Amino acid sequence: MTKSKCSSPISEITGLIMNWFSRKFEYQADDYAKNTYKGEPLITSLKKLSKNSLSNLTPHPAYVFMHYSHPTLLERIRNLRK
Repeated sequence: MTKSKCSSPISEITGLIMNWFSRKFEYQADDYAKNTYKGEPLITSLKKLSKNSLSNLTPHPAYVFMHYSHPTLLERIRNLRK
């Protein structure tokens, strides 16, 4: 087995873990913004970014788990409004 074939499963697992941490830290950053100022301006900005980049508003949770380094727009809005 070549070295590149051995590293692929490890890279996948490492990527999943890094994405999980990245999403967790993004929630913390959103909470900081909400607690030090307000959540609504951030929500407005996130909606504009999402619209401009034509983001998928309802991606499948498994796809989000595997590939997203940030929470989805709807998850972030829910978090900012709670």
